[in-house]
Amino acid sequence: MPALSFSVCREKILSGAKRQTIRGDRKFPIKKGDKLYLWWKQRISDREKLGNTTCLRITPITIERDRSTMPNIVFTDPDLLDGFAIKDGFDNWQQLIEFFDKSHGLPFTGNLIEWDYPFKS
Repeated sequence: MPALSFSVCREKILSGAKRQTIRGDRKFPIKKGDKLYLWWKQRISDREKLGNTTCLRITPITIERDRSTMPNIVFTDPDLLDGFAIKDGFDNWQQLIEFFDKSHGLPFTGNLIEWDYPFKS
């Protein structure tokens, strides 16, 4: 029963506009079918449980400044990159890149985690 904590995109998660996240490797990897617990700022006193959901897909991903690579797919088209960034809660690819470069460094290798919506209790 993995928990995912967020500190940005709260409203997009609650509305269902954001149904994915990109995370680094975990000691206990999330698997398709796992029940996920989504939290807003889980480690502080103002935390809020956003909802429970089910993991639909886990896909390995590498993010570089000018591309995103998943198994058998390389996205380099600016429109596709922007669309991917928007699905992840950012305004565009440049904003996603700036976030990952600042918080993780580039290139970033991890997993794209996609979940079901609407949330269940």
